[in-house]
Amino acid sequence: MKRINAVIFLLLFLLIIPNGCRIRNQMLVTNLSGMYNPQSNPEISGLRVFHESDSVSRVYLGYQPSCLLYLLKPGSNYHTAEYKFSYNLLPDYESNTVIDSGMFLLYDSLYYQNYLQLSYNFPIKAGLGQNYLLDLKFTDLNSGKEQVYPVQVIKENPENAQHYLVVDENDEIIFQDWISWKTRFRIITSNLLAKQLHVKYYTDSFPAARPPFSMEHPPVYQLKVIEEFTVSLENGSTSFLQYGREGFFQFSADTTLKNGLTIFRFHDDYPQITEASLLPGPMRYLTTNEEFMKLIRQNDIKSAVDNFWLSNAGNENRSLELFKHYFGRVEAANRYFPSYKEGWKTDRGMIYIIFGPPKEVFRRTNVETWVYGEPGKRVILRFDFIQNNNPFTFNDWELVRLPEYKNPYYIAVDYWRR
Repeated sequence: MKRINAVIFLLLFLLIIPNGCRIRNQMLVTNLSGMYNPQSNPEISGLRVFHESDSVSRVYLGYQPSCLLYLLKPGSNYHTAEYKFSYNLLPDYESNTVIDSGMFLLYDSLYYQNYLQLSYNFPIKAGLGQNYLLDLKFTDLNSGKEQVYPVQVIKENPENAQHYLVVDENDEIIFQDWISWKTRFRIITSNLLAKQLHVKYYTDSFPAARPPFSMEHPPVYQLKVIEEFTVSLENGSTSFLQYGREGFFQFSADTTLKNGLTIFRFHDDYPQITEASLLPGPMRYLTTNEEFMKLIRQNDIKSAVDNFWLSNAGNENRSLELFKHYFGRVEAANRYFPSYKEGWKTDRGMIYIIFGPPKEVFRRTNVETWVYGEPGKRVILRFDFIQNNNPFTFNDWELVRLPEYKNPYYIAVDYWRR
């Protein structure tokens, strides 16, 4: 990732709207489906909020110039992208009161047809003691396309993941919540007086999501701490850390606190799945109990998986096409929906894999709604997800399960099997 200062020129500085200004809040009626569509442009590929002080937080963005439209302007011999980031800081989804606002107009002519990732950051005025909604918009001025990203800013309590920043060996932001076995990273905190962080290590594994029509009570997990240790802090930063073992590591300033920063170490090729032993897991949504048990008990799991797709597809070409399509969605689910478990195992991951990217996505406080089908038509499928209060992640959303999902779910599964 390259630093934005080296390649992007800031044309328009921060535009401030006075505190207390009221506008019509469009967030409740804004279709956010582009957040979960790999084909959407422009796209923010990474987001982090870091609380620098009791009154100021900083927003870090990651994006690729390849998602922007570069144009050859009249009289110019090079292609140029023009785009902007803008935001409104609100108390919540239902409020119209703007606490802070800003816009940044930028352009680039150096990275046309380049697939590297750029980063950008800006401060916001967010006081301690309450939570906020950051209404963030990324606009490609050449194409006219824009994408909105709602971002939670959590300052109600003094200890959560947003009080920490994770960077790699090049001091570039690590935007995702997971690391690989080869990642060397350090953790930064704004508390320069802290001398150490307490770490709790967990190795729990979790099953795939239950079907959307299942009305059984969800399992209750009693997580067991496998190991506790500390890492030293100096001037608000740890030394470089590296964890090869799988599981998740929760860092906190005090052992009595339930919240903190959690870093996940999923399998080595995450978010992709390339190891044969891991292939049957995501296929749980397509298989009967008997088929699934047969898959995982095979000595040659890759051949068993190939035979499953071939027997359902009828020929090798379609078998390969279905396999790539299905596991492409698995990878996307792993990128978009990781929580305390891999993205494909989550409720949103399950729905995304089986039904595909939703046609419409809407948010209100602690509720996310997915809509499939054409607006105005009789056949509309709607899923509501409720955000759980999870000490390990902000990204834990639970599906409101309904018996009437049974028929459309099996119809969608049959599509994959024929």
